[in-house]
Amino acid sequence: MGRLVALAAREDERCALIGATLRRDRPEIGADIGSALERGPNGRTIKATLGEALAEPLPFQTRGTVVVDFTTPGNGRAHADACRAHGAAWVVGTTGLTPDDALAIEDAAKSVPVLVSANMSVGAHLVAQLAARAAVALEGADVEVVELHHKKKKDAPSGTALLMARAVAEARGQGEVLRTGRSGEAPRTPGEIGVAAVRGGDVVGEHTVYLFVDGERVELTHRVSDRGIFARGALRAARFLAGARPGLYRMKDVLA
Repeated sequence: MGRLVALAAREDERCALIGATLRRDRPEIGADIGSALERGPNGRTIKATLGEALAEPLPFQTRGTVVVDFTTPGNGRAHADACRAHGAAWVVGTTGLTPDDALAIEDAAKSVPVLVSANMSVGAHLVAQLAARAAVALEGADVEVVELHHKKKKDAPSGTALLMARAVAEARGQGEVLRTGRSGEAPRTPGEIGVAAVRGGDVVGEHTVYLFVDGERVELTHRVSDRGIFARGALRAARFLAGARPGLYRMKDVLA
């Protein structure tokens, strides 16, 4: 995802690509970012840490610096410290966050604007909002969320599936009623929201919210065919944060 975000930022006239990071063992460390993207040099070099990238002086004025973070769980504390130290807003698209990552995000949001989303697609968030409205309108409906992803995806169920299920639960005024996976002989518990994960092939991402009532069924589906939509959504979130006050934001704030 990092490369897609960098490419999208390089091609967006509203953004200036000023930094990028890779693991310290990668040979591209120190290379020009634009050249690494095969888009021509831009005078900025790839760093091994976020702190190093943010510390590199800028030759021009900006509306605000925003970090778009698609890395791996466990980096939250270091990234939070770097964003606070340099006054940078922080878009977090990393999934499978650890408890310490979550605490680091909460701490950072006291000083800088932070947006967290397991899915940067506008369409996915619209489905979550529609599912919440439908669950209220279809009083007593049984709700199940099924997600499909490629066979290499590590976390299950996906953060987007959980987002959709929790949107329904919140709209209904429910607490923690999610059930991930289903086995055994027990009947379905009234009010629970099931979440199931399917893995296989090269599926980019598909989520369906099923709402069952006696005599009919409503299905709301979001399918992704181009991962570029996540990069474009992340940049939309970044532009929103560039003018925001410190605090914790969600994609629904961007779409409001």
